[in-house]
Amino acid sequence: MIRADTLVKTFERPVRIEGRFSAVRTLFTRQRQRSVAVNGVSLSIAEGEVVGYLGPNGAGKSTTIKMLTGILVPTSGTATVAGIVPWKDRSANARNIGVVFGQRSQLWWDLPLDESLRLIGKMYDVEPARFRQNRDMLVELLQMESFLATPVRQLSLGQRMRGDLAAAVLYEPPVLFLDEPTVGLDVVARERMRGFIEEINRT
Repeated sequence: MIRADTLVKTFERPVRIEGRFSAVRTLFTRQRQRSVAVNGVSLSIAEGEVVGYLGPNGAGKSTTIKMLTGILVPTSGTATVAGIVPWKDRSANARNIGVVFGQRSQLWWDLPLDESLRLIGKMYDVEPARFRQNRDMLVELLQMESFLATPVRQLSLGQRMRGDLAAAVLYEPPVLFLDEPTVGLDVVARERMRGFIEEINRT
């Protein structure tokens, strides 16, 4: 389902020049400083597996996920997700994956949560009957009934994360990526999220 072979990602930036007009001079310098974000990551994940990708801050976890979701192109190495090279066919890959980034929401801030879910259903061509079935199941599993009509910007962090999780699995992608989905959540919210992931993987 997911395979990666010696993925490497490096970033380059201009070397900062000190002194007068340093900002302008830095813009025009040819000197570059290279940093290695991911250095030779290989992995293989089978269908149905739930895998945690652990490491300290700055270890390249988010960068790896961004390569596997097609947001970033690796410097070298290769990967496939459900048979697709993510950065070569982002459109096809997007339909095969659900993604939740703890620091960024895919919901529309000015719309009620339920309207955001409806828009995502339309974007991914979910048939109306299937949408209603999936939406009702997710509302029950994630206990979202009480805040479905609330604009996303007014939701608590825990409520928003539940909404993002629902949005990520609404169209039934075979692969789900979660990047720090429990950041800032209390113990109860974290346990609810773990329970949801286990339940959705069984279905």
